Amino acid sequence: MQIQDLPQYRPIHKIPKGGMTDLYVCIGPENKRVVVRYVRELYRKDKAIVKAFKRGTEHLQVMDHPSVIKLIDHGCCKGVPFMAIEYHESENLRECILHQNQVLKSNSLTLVRELASALCYVHSRGYLHMDLKPENILITTGPGVVLIDFDLSMIHKGSKPVKLKVVPGTPTYLAPETLRHMMVDEGSEVFTFGVVAYELLSNHKPYEANSVTEYKRAVADLRVEAYPLHEHRHDIPKKLEEIIFKCLAKRRENRYPSMALVLRDLDALI
Repeated sequence: MQIQDLPQYRPIHKIPKGGMTDLYVCIGPENKRVVVRYVRELYRKDKAIVKAFKRGTEHLQVMDHPSVIKLIDHGCCKGVPFMAIEYHESENLRECILHQNQVLKSNSLTLVRELASALCYVHSRGYLHMDLKPENILITTGPGVVLIDFDLSMIHKGSKPVKLKVVPGTPTYLAPETLRHMMVDEGSEVFTFGVVAYELLSNHKPYEANSVTEYKRAVADLRVEAYPLHEHRHDIPKKLEEIIFKCLAKRRENRYPSMALVLRDLDALI
């Protein structure tokens, strides 16, 4: 399958990123721009990758939130699953950090709050995103936040942690209990949110290290504390820093147990 095999979508240009998927900005029905996404030819024989793509499509079908990417169409062409998602003129959070985009500094609390709202919604629907990182967060004009890429998402209903067979996502965004014991639940994603929010606010990771291995060791070690956020950025409100650090608590009993409580405290600052 190639993009030309989907006549209902007229390609404008290819997006030069996407990991194991090809991404095209296209003109779709009603002359609206969409992004068409499908598994790259190189990975189509990998059953795990194709299964993850299909699972992400299924999970997006039940999502309806302004800060979660909207699924417009999906199907299968020549045996290859594809999806069409809404198009946003945007950079992702990683690009904004690298470019030191001033929108992050000018709208810090709004963006952190919108991300918390998106993740809270995903959890309320009974799912974990499982790959929350700056590359999977669009910073849109407005400015706003849109959470994308649900290929690694999983169903998680109830409060009981799940033990995984394979470490998910990107290692530098995982909670201590995930790195140490392969356990995930809503609380572990609260920690991941804390890492991303810290990075959004400061352009830095919360732990200092010279390699991924060293960073993972710092996160897993309960004695190592995150670097003070206000040392990176002096205008951060004390209460906002306290919220982020409660998300980053290594010990689960000291961390927010849910994104709903994080959102509650963020809303109190607005």
